[in-house]
Amino acid sequence: MMAIDLLLAVVMPIRHKLWQRGPYLLILCTPPILFSSFAIFIEQLYINHENLLMCTVSLAAPRNVRFWGTIITFSTVLLAVALIIVTAVKVHINEQAASSPFIRHSFSMSKKPRSSEIKLLKSLATLIFFFICSWTLSVVLFHVAMYFDSSIGYQFHKYTFILQLPTFCQNFFVTALRSPRYARAYMEQLSFILCVKRRISTLKTRQSSNNCSKPNNIVDL
Repeated sequence: MMAIDLLLAVVMPIRHKLWQRGPYLLILCTPPILFSSFAIFIEQLYINHENLLMCTVSLAAPRNVRFWGTIITFSTVLLAVALIIVTAVKVHINEQAASSPFIRHSFSMSKKPRSSEIKLLKSLATLIFFFICSWTLSVVLFHVAMYFDSSIGYQFHKYTFILQLPTFCQNFFVTALRSPRYARAYMEQLSFILCVKRRISTLKTRQSSNNCSKPNNIVDL
């Protein structure tokens, strides 16, 4: 839904701004809520009571439910990636069209909104990247483990849930990689780690040296 929202903001920017915020957010949030409610209902309906090797959500349903859950998850991720690619192509086309001398003046007036769209596009792409590397990969490995016996499947289930952990803190990676202010705050909070502490001292030394060199440059000018 975030990818759809960004696509609408790029494809139809004027109409996107004219929509009322309350109903628009309600429409965007309704499909995820319905899908989550449906998933919980299916898991409660088809949940088995066998002895599980690992207490995980992926093992709480029979194989056919897990199979279609994997297909739906993978298809949703592919759809989100496709929407991001289409949005990126549309932004690139808009940038090329705005570089035309006939509409260069209008481009200067709308340069800030387009730069914010590019930043949002990069942040959303980073979010999807970590989601693919964590949750989607673990779901695929859980699906592969269905075709092995219980001993081999246990080895899959024992370690693949570790891949899901970055999904629950993916905002940390997005803000740390996309925002210098958040990155500095995170580095200060993680200063008890030796390598991070050295990195902070190096950045402070570099910043202080840059600040000391500014008055000399002003005097030279």
